[in-house]
Parts: sequence; structure tokens; C-alpha cells
Amino acid sequence: MQFKRKEGFRYVFKEPIKANVRLLLDGVAINPHTPYSSEILDISPRGVKLFSEAKIGEYLNNLNLQMELQFVLDVKLIEAIGEIMWVNPYMNGQQYGLSLHAQEDIDKLIISEMKFRRKKEMLLSKRR
Repeated sequence: MQFKRKEGFRYVFKEPIKANVRLLLDGVAINPHTPYSSEILDISPRGVKLFSEAKIGEYLNNLNLQMELQFVLDVKLIEAIGEIMWVNPYMNGQQYGLSLHAQEDIDKLIISEMKFRRKKEMLLSKRR
């Protein structure tokens, strides 16, 4: 299945952003006390590309599998839930393409945090 996010805004990070991931099956965390460590490679208000070494192959064929992400782009913790659209093996783990659920408050928070983050990056690059 080929899936391409068609959004005008997608930000690719020079250095990946750390994130915690929990797997949800039918809306319930599979292992609620042990999140998987992952790295966000790019983001848009409705999608994320991430990398993780987590071994979740046994769950991937379940149609009701989702990922709950927790990450910080600038200063605020963002928690979002997404559907796994694609999986590709990569190095010692896998890359995942997630389509985030439509949540207006999360969309706005991602955009706001990215604006602040980008402003800080621009200021730092001007000082160098």
C-alpha cells in the first residue's frame, strides 16, 4: 500500500526528535507501563514519520492497532494517536508512517510548537 501525505506543511528534522510510543489495540494500551523509545524524523499536523527499534511485528497485522505518541517539539508535551499507514525495515529497526487522528487542538499545538522551534533555530543560525 502506497501512502503519501499531501500536506503543504511537513517539517523534516536535521536531528530526530525523541518520542515515546505506546501501542494501542482497540484503544487500550498493550503494555501501558513500558513505552517504546522512538525518534520522529518528520512531522506535519496530520502525520509523522518515525523510527524505532521496537519489535512489534506480531501486532502489525491487527487492523485496530494504533500508536500513541508523546513528544516535545519546543516546550509543551504533545500526545497524539495515529494509525500505522506503512512500515519499512531500516537499519536495526523500522520506520513507520503514521496518520494522526483529526484533533484540532493537537493540529494547532503542533503548528504553534513548530513555529516557536523554527524561530529559535533561525536565531541560533544567525548568531553563528
